[in-house]
Amino acid sequence: MSIVNLLSLAISPALIVITILYLKFKFSIKSFVNIRNAILLGMISVIILYIANYLIELRWDGNYKNMRRMAFFVFVVIAFSSEFAKFIPLKFSFFKLKNFSGPLEGVIYSIYIGLGFSMVTSVLYAFGIIGSTDKFHNFTLFLYTFPIANLVFAISMGFFVGMAKMRRNSFIDASTGLFVATFFHGLFYFGFITSDIRLLIFDAVGFTIIGTTFLVKSVSIKLEDRK
Repeated sequence: MSIVNLLSLAISPALIVITILYLKFKFSIKSFVNIRNAILLGMISVIILYIANYLIELRWDGNYKNMRRMAFFVFVVIAFSSEFAKFIPLKFSFFKLKNFSGPLEGVIYSIYIGLGFSMVTSVLYAFGIIGSTDKFHNFTLFLYTFPIANLVFAISMGFFVGMAKMRRNSFIDASTGLFVATFFHGLFYFGFITSDIRLLIFDAVGFTIIGTTFLVKSVSIKLEDRK
């Protein structure tokens, strides 16, 4: 693996350090136990993606020649298994915490689960342990943008799971979060597989707008609750 690709593996750890320092000095947070647990659970959750990828490789032996197989591989094996793996700790561990009261907490915990996940997954992608790296249009660009794209997936899922905490029928909101994150993840991966530059540009612009919108909305809901 080239040095350029190797350097991309530092992006997720760097984002973790930067965001933790921001929270520490901006909000004077003293305990980061939950955030540490979120990162660790995100790292462990990669096992689900690895198993899904291993089973499909065992079944198809890397043969994704037709569009139906490729779509299944991208949106189910890669995207859904990844987002479902991150959804499990968010919904069944952090969702139960007393300080988890809405979208902002959902976004924060989801982000750190996502960063822990991307930190390990980036290594697996870089060394060809999972995924179909031989079919990427620009593998280096994928490695550098993957951790950042995971932030958008995490914000989207965290927002809806957080909304689920505020409503009686939490199943619909939580399921929406999982579906939206899966769709965005699949769209991102599919853009590199198909070598569709226009799709990648659309993803970059769309993800930026969507991620920012959900983040701002999460903060505004939190501020309204404090009034």
